[in-house]
Amino acid sequence: MLKIKALLFSLFLSIPIINAVAQGQGDTPFSVYGIGELDEQSSSSQFMMGGTGASFSNAFYVNRINPALLVKNRVASGLKYVSFNVGFRGNSRTITKENQARQEFGFNINHLSLTAPVTANWAMGLVLSPYSTVDYETKYTEPIVGSVDETVTHENLNKGGIARISYANSFRFFKSLYVGVEGNYNFGSIRKDSTNYLFNDVTNQLRVNTRYDAKGFGMKLGLAYQYKINQKWQANIGGAYELGSNLTVNELKTSAAYGDYGQGAFPTEKPDTLSRRTFKSGIAPQYTVGISLESPFHWIFALDYHTTRWKNQPNLDVQSKNIFTNSESIHFGIEYLPNSSSTKYYNQVFYRVGFMAGKTPYMINNTHITDNRVTFGFSIPMGFRNPSYMNFGFGIGRRGTTANNLVQENYLRFSISTSLLSPWFIKPRID
Repeated sequence: MLKIKALLFSLFLSIPIINAVAQGQGDTPFSVYGIGELDEQSSSSQFMMGGTGASFSNAFYVNRINPALLVKNRVASGLKYVSFNVGFRGNSRTITKENQARQEFGFNINHLSLTAPVTANWAMGLVLSPYSTVDYETKYTEPIVGSVDETVTHENLNKGGIARISYANSFRFFKSLYVGVEGNYNFGSIRKDSTNYLFNDVTNQLRVNTRYDAKGFGMKLGLAYQYKINQKWQANIGGAYELGSNLTVNELKTSAAYGDYGQGAFPTEKPDTLSRRTFKSGIAPQYTVGISLESPFHWIFALDYHTTRWKNQPNLDVQSKNIFTNSESIHFGIEYLPNSSSTKYYNQVFYRVGFMAGKTPYMINNTHITDNRVTFGFSIPMGFRNPSYMNFGFGIGRRGTTANNLVQENYLRFSISTSLLSPWFIKPRID
């Protein structure tokens, strides 16, 4: 119990850390719209398998896609485990527009999660993670209209994001039916600042700062069923539905003159408040359904479909409302464990591959931005016959297009996590 209390205490101490580092996945122009680019709600193991996980799970990681499957926290030996996961995710991107290209890199914490069994058919889970990320900077210089050689430099800074804390309960009925419910609280701040330098002089700056502070509650429901085909194989079906919800947003927009003499920018006059208001923004409803064929602790073949219904949802600004649309994607994944009963170390290694293809929530210049990715990775035990694992996942993909004056991203995405398992209330035996 002392271990569980320590883990819970660590999770709550990490709330400001998760909120502070929601950004940091590498500059991307797609994150400037609305509340930012949505985080993929998947563990490293699920990421390797193309983002599948609506219909299957096991004790070696926390299922972040379908809360109904948290109760599947047994390992091959049949023991039920407490699972503590720490995940990191990063991106290396090449961003191309017309004949220009630049490199971007970001790496940061992705989630902290804890799952614990309450009874044989009931488990609870707690997750801290980013929900959305805003991370993009631009800077360009243009001539002042009517002048000969005088210029003005524009700099736009977009940072922040929405963090999420989730609490889930998962139940098993009739040995094969799984039901889950997850409540979440979303909170965070987003800055969208614009600075102009007259005559390219940093000592003479005019800056407009816009800050959005957002918070709100949401809910996610999950359902799964497994059917035993024979002694070795079973078929699984499952799905999760995140209800649409509201964010209460406090907006503060200010304007001030700044100067910079080598020690950082500072206001040279008292900032003026341009506007202050409170309004509602939205978190779109999401649906995920999946099927899988599983030979427990040996093979899994999985297929998922996911959609997010952004169209007509309220957003931070008019531009974002006009750009966001419904997204949909197909996910496929394979998992292979050589021999769960073997005493050889390499027979305890999980190997995974996957593929994802879909349309993102962005409709820009009448073009629906697409995203396609191949994923792969492996999970290795943290010692001989140790149920705890280190997970290493990689994805190679392309998002967007250079047609219609748009932006294309070629990226390498990587996901690293640890899954620390501890037996739950093993009763001592006396010989």
